[in-house]
Amino acid sequence: MAHTKLPLAVWFRAMHAMSSTKQGISAVELGRRLGVSYPTAWYLHKRLRHAMTERESRYVVGGPGTDGSAPVVEADDVYLGGERNQGSGPAGKTRVIAAAERHPRGRMGRVAMQVVSGFTAAAVRAFCDARLAPAAHVHTDGLRAFNAFGGAGRSHQRTITANKRPSRERTSAFFVLNTAIANLSTAIKATHKAISAKHTPDYLGAFCWTTNRRRDMVGMVPALCRAIATSTSLTRRNVFATDTVPIG
Repeated sequence: MAHTKLPLAVWFRAMHAMSSTKQGISAVELGRRLGVSYPTAWYLHKRLRHAMTERESRYVVGGPGTDGSAPVVEADDVYLGGERNQGSGPAGKTRVIAAAERHPRGRMGRVAMQVVSGFTAAAVRAFCDARLAPAAHVHTDGLRAFNAFGGAGRSHQRTITANKRPSRERTSAFFVLNTAIANLSTAIKATHKAISAKHTPDYLGAFCWTTNRRRDMVGMVPALCRAIATSTSLTRRNVFATDTVPIG
Protein backbone atom coordinates (compact mmCIF):
# COMPACT_ATOMS: atom_id res chain seq x y z
CA MET A 1 0.00 0.00 0.00
CA ALA A 2 2.98 2.31 0.41
CA HIS A 3 3.09 3.18 -3.31
CA THR A 4 -0.61 2.88 -4.08
CA LYS A 5 -2.31 5.43 -6.30
CA LEU A 6 -5.73 4.51 -4.95
CA PRO A 7 -7.28 6.57 -2.15
CA LEU A 8 -7.01 4.89 1.24
CA ALA A 9 -10.79 5.05 1.52
CA VAL A 10 -11.03 2.65 -1.43
CA TRP A 11 -8.66 0.23 0.30
CA PHE A 12 -10.66 0.35 3.54
CA ARG A 13 -13.94 -0.21 1.71
CA ALA A 14 -12.38 -3.17 -0.10
CA MET A 15 -11.14 -4.61 3.21
CA HIS A 16 -14.61 -4.32 4.72
CA ALA A 17 -16.27 -5.90 1.69
CA MET A 18 -13.89 -8.87 1.64
CA SER A 19 -13.99 -9.58 5.37
CA SER A 20 -17.61 -8.94 6.34
CA THR A 21 -19.38 -11.87 4.66
CA LYS A 22 -19.09 -15.63 4.98
CA GLN A 23 -19.17 -16.21 1.24
CA GLY A 24 -16.73 -13.47 0.31
CA ILE A 25 -17.10 -11.29 -2.77
CA SER A 26 -15.99 -11.61 -6.38
CA ALA A 27 -13.69 -9.11 -8.08
CA VAL A 28 -16.55 -8.14 -10.41
CA GLU A 29 -18.85 -7.29 -7.50
CA LEU A 30 -16.02 -5.56 -5.65
CA GLY A 31 -15.45 -3.32 -8.67
CA ARG A 32 -19.15 -2.44 -8.81
CA ARG A 33 -19.24 -1.47 -5.15
CA LEU A 34 -16.06 0.57 -5.30
CA GLY A 35 -16.70 2.16 -8.69
CA VAL A 36 -13.36 1.02 -10.13
CA SER A 37 -12.40 -0.91 -13.26
CA TYR A 38 -12.23 -4.70 -13.26
CA PRO A 39 -8.40 -4.82 -13.48
CA THR A 40 -8.17 -2.51 -10.47
CA ALA A 41 -10.77 -4.54 -8.56
CA TRP A 42 -8.95 -7.78 -9.41
CA TYR A 43 -5.65 -6.32 -8.18
CA LEU A 44 -7.26 -5.22 -4.89
CA HIS A 45 -8.91 -8.63 -4.53
CA LYS A 46 -5.65 -10.48 -5.15
CA ARG A 47 -3.61 -8.14 -2.95
CA LEU A 48 -5.92 -8.63 0.03
CA ARG A 49 -6.16 -12.41 -0.48
CA HIS A 50 -2.38 -12.54 -0.61
CA ALA A 51 -2.10 -10.62 2.68
CA MET A 52 -4.67 -12.88 4.36
CA THR A 53 -2.83 -15.99 3.18
CA GLU A 54 0.58 -14.82 4.37
CA ARG A 55 -0.80 -13.84 7.76
CA GLU A 56 -2.65 -17.14 8.13
CA SER A 57 0.51 -19.12 7.36
CA ARG A 58 1.97 -17.89 10.65
CA TYR A 59 -0.51 -19.89 12.70
CA VAL A 60 -0.90 -23.59 13.45
CA VAL A 61 -3.85 -25.75 14.45
CA GLY A 62 -4.02 -28.25 17.28
CA GLY A 63 -2.27 -26.23 19.96
CA PRO A 64 -3.53 -25.99 23.55
CA GLY A 65 -6.22 -23.44 24.35
CA THR A 66 -6.29 -20.90 27.15
CA ASP A 67 -7.55 -23.58 29.54
CA GLY A 68 -4.63 -25.88 28.69
CA SER A 69 -6.72 -28.45 26.82
CA ALA A 70 -5.87 -29.24 23.20
CA PRO A 71 -8.51 -29.86 20.51
CA VAL A 72 -8.58 -32.86 18.21
CA VAL A 73 -7.49 -31.98 14.67
CA GLU A 74 -9.66 -33.61 12.01
CA ALA A 75 -7.84 -33.87 8.66
CA ASP A 76 -8.78 -35.18 5.22
CA ASP A 77 -7.99 -35.03 1.52
CA VAL A 78 -10.06 -32.69 -0.64
CA TYR A 79 -10.40 -32.27 -4.40
CA LEU A 80 -11.35 -28.86 -5.81
CA GLY A 81 -12.27 -28.03 -9.39
CA GLY A 82 -12.45 -30.15 -12.50
CA GLU A 83 -15.43 -30.96 -14.66
CA ARG A 84 -18.58 -32.06 -12.86
CA ASN A 85 -18.94 -35.21 -14.96
CA GLN A 86 -15.56 -36.48 -13.82
CA GLY A 87 -16.91 -37.44 -10.39
CA SER A 88 -14.78 -37.24 -7.29
CA GLY A 89 -11.58 -38.54 -8.89
CA PRO A 90 -8.39 -36.53 -9.39
CA ALA A 91 -8.69 -35.67 -13.11
CA GLY A 92 -8.51 -31.91 -13.59
CA LYS A 93 -8.78 -31.22 -9.88
CA THR A 94 -6.62 -29.39 -7.35
CA ARG A 95 -5.55 -31.49 -4.37
CA VAL A 96 -5.87 -29.98 -0.91
CA ILE A 97 -5.15 -31.18 2.62
CA ALA A 98 -7.70 -29.69 5.01
CA ALA A 99 -7.69 -29.69 8.81
CA ALA A 100 -10.07 -28.33 11.43
CA GLU A 101 -9.92 -28.21 15.22
CA ARG A 102 -12.69 -30.00 17.09
CA HIS A 103 -13.06 -28.74 20.64
CA PRO A 104 -15.04 -30.44 23.42
CA ARG A 105 -18.80 -30.46 22.75
CA GLY A 106 -18.09 -30.35 19.03
CA ARG A 107 -17.21 -26.68 18.65
CA MET A 108 -15.15 -25.81 15.57
CA GLY A 109 -11.87 -24.03 16.21
CA ARG A 110 -9.25 -22.95 13.69
CA VAL A 111 -9.05 -24.39 10.18
CA ALA A 112 -6.07 -24.81 7.85
CA MET A 113 -5.98 -25.78 4.17
CA GLN A 114 -3.03 -26.23 1.84
CA VAL A 115 -2.68 -27.14 -1.84
CA VAL A 116 -0.46 -30.19 -2.42
CA SER A 117 0.88 -31.89 -5.53
CA GLY A 118 -0.43 -35.25 -4.35
CA PHE A 119 -1.60 -37.12 -1.28
CA THR A 120 1.77 -38.60 -0.37
CA ALA A 121 3.59 -39.08 2.92
CA ALA A 122 6.01 -36.30 1.97
CA ALA A 123 3.14 -33.88 1.33
CA VAL A 124 1.53 -34.80 4.65
CA ARG A 125 4.79 -34.26 6.53
CA ALA A 126 5.23 -30.85 4.87
CA PHE A 127 1.69 -29.92 5.90
CA CYS A 128 2.39 -31.05 9.46
CA ASP A 129 5.58 -29.00 9.67
CA ALA A 130 3.86 -25.88 8.35
CA ARG A 131 0.39 -26.00 9.87
CA LEU A 132 0.19 -28.36 12.88
CA ALA A 133 1.21 -27.73 16.47
CA PRO A 134 4.07 -30.01 17.61
CA ALA A 135 1.91 -32.01 20.04
CA ALA A 136 -1.30 -32.06 18.00
CA HIS A 137 -3.65 -35.05 18.15
CA VAL A 138 -4.78 -35.78 14.59
CA HIS A 139 -7.82 -37.81 13.53
CA THR A 140 -8.01 -39.01 9.90
CA ASP A 141 -9.57 -41.69 7.75
CA GLY A 142 -7.63 -44.71 6.51
CA LEU A 143 -5.69 -43.12 3.64
CA ARG A 144 -2.23 -44.72 3.79
CA ALA A 145 -0.30 -41.46 3.37
CA PHE A 146 -2.02 -40.10 6.48
CA ASN A 147 0.13 -42.38 8.64
CA ALA A 148 2.68 -39.57 8.31
CA PHE A 149 0.52 -37.44 10.62
CA GLY A 150 1.94 -39.46 13.50
CA GLY A 151 5.40 -38.92 14.93
CA ALA A 152 7.45 -35.83 15.82
CA GLY A 153 5.48 -35.50 19.04
CA ARG A 154 2.06 -35.75 17.37
CA SER A 155 -0.45 -38.55 17.97
CA HIS A 156 -2.56 -40.01 15.19
CA GLN A 157 -5.92 -41.78 15.28
CA ARG A 158 -7.42 -43.50 12.21
CA THR A 159 -11.07 -44.23 11.57
CA ILE A 160 -11.99 -46.33 8.54
CA THR A 161 -15.12 -44.82 7.02
CA ALA A 162 -17.35 -47.11 4.97
CA ASN A 163 -19.19 -44.25 3.27
CA LYS A 164 -17.56 -41.17 1.75
CA ARG A 165 -20.82 -39.21 2.05
CA PRO A 166 -20.47 -36.91 5.10
CA SER A 167 -22.77 -37.67 8.02
CA ARG A 168 -25.13 -34.93 9.22
CA GLU A 169 -24.85 -36.07 12.84
CA ARG A 170 -22.91 -33.58 14.97
CA THR A 171 -21.35 -36.42 16.95
CA SER A 172 -20.13 -38.28 13.86
CA ALA A 173 -16.48 -38.58 12.90
CA PHE A 174 -15.18 -35.61 10.89
CA PHE A 175 -18.40 -33.60 11.28
CA VAL A 176 -16.49 -30.39 12.04
CA LEU A 177 -14.07 -30.81 9.14
CA ASN A 178 -16.86 -31.72 6.72
CA THR A 179 -18.70 -28.58 7.81
CA ALA A 180 -15.64 -26.45 7.03
CA ILE A 181 -15.22 -28.10 3.62
CA ALA A 182 -18.92 -27.62 2.84
CA ASN A 183 -18.66 -23.95 3.82
CA LEU A 184 -15.68 -23.55 1.47
CA SER A 185 -17.54 -25.20 -1.40
CA THR A 186 -20.62 -23.06 -0.81
CA ALA A 187 -18.56 -19.87 -0.64
CA ILE A 188 -16.77 -20.60 -3.92
CA LYS A 189 -19.85 -21.70 -5.85
CA ALA A 190 -21.97 -18.79 -4.60
CA THR A 191 -19.36 -16.15 -5.40
CA HIS A 192 -17.29 -17.25 -8.40
CA LYS A 193 -18.09 -18.82 -11.76
CA ALA A 194 -14.54 -20.18 -11.82
CA ILE A 195 -11.27 -19.74 -9.97
CA SER A 196 -7.75 -20.12 -11.28
CA ALA A 197 -5.67 -23.09 -10.18
CA LYS A 198 -2.77 -20.65 -9.93
CA HIS A 199 -4.62 -18.58 -7.33
CA THR A 200 -6.35 -21.39 -5.42
CA PRO A 201 -3.86 -21.14 -2.51
CA ASP A 202 -4.89 -17.51 -1.98
CA TYR A 203 -8.59 -18.34 -2.10
CA LEU A 204 -8.01 -21.03 0.52
CA GLY A 205 -5.92 -18.65 2.62
CA ALA A 206 -8.61 -15.97 2.51
CA PHE A 207 -11.29 -18.50 3.46
CA CYS A 208 -9.26 -19.75 6.42
CA TRP A 209 -8.42 -16.19 7.50
CA THR A 210 -12.06 -15.10 7.64
CA THR A 211 -13.24 -18.40 9.16
CA ASN A 212 -10.66 -18.22 11.94
CA ARG A 213 -11.74 -14.67 12.83
CA ARG A 214 -15.48 -15.23 12.54
CA ARG A 215 -16.05 -14.56 16.25
CA ASP A 216 -14.50 -11.07 16.08
CA MET A 217 -16.28 -9.27 13.27
CA VAL A 218 -15.47 -5.86 14.75
CA GLY A 219 -11.77 -6.61 14.58
CA MET A 220 -11.77 -7.86 10.98
CA VAL A 221 -10.76 -4.64 9.22
CA PRO A 222 -8.04 -3.68 11.75
CA ALA A 223 -6.66 -7.23 11.49
CA LEU A 224 -6.63 -7.02 7.70
CA CYS A 225 -4.88 -3.64 7.90
CA ARG A 226 -2.12 -5.26 9.95
CA ALA A 227 -1.93 -8.18 7.54
CA ILE A 228 -1.50 -6.07 4.43
CA ALA A 229 0.92 -3.68 6.15
CA THR A 230 3.28 -6.57 6.90
CA SER A 231 2.79 -8.69 3.77
CA THR A 232 5.19 -8.95 0.85
CA SER A 233 4.53 -6.68 -2.10
CA LEU A 234 2.83 -7.67 -5.35
CA THR A 235 2.92 -5.93 -8.72
CA ARG A 236 0.03 -5.88 -11.15
CA ARG A 237 2.15 -7.83 -13.65
CA ASN A 238 2.39 -10.97 -11.51
CA VAL A 239 -1.16 -11.22 -10.19
CA PHE A 240 -3.02 -12.33 -13.32
CA ALA A 241 -3.64 -16.05 -13.83
CA THR A 242 -3.67 -18.07 -17.03
CA ASP A 243 -5.46 -21.34 -16.28
CA THR A 244 -9.04 -21.06 -15.05
CA VAL A 245 -10.93 -24.13 -13.90
CA PRO A 246 -14.58 -24.46 -12.86
CA ILE A 247 -15.27 -25.43 -9.27
CA GLY A 248 -17.78 -28.24 -8.96
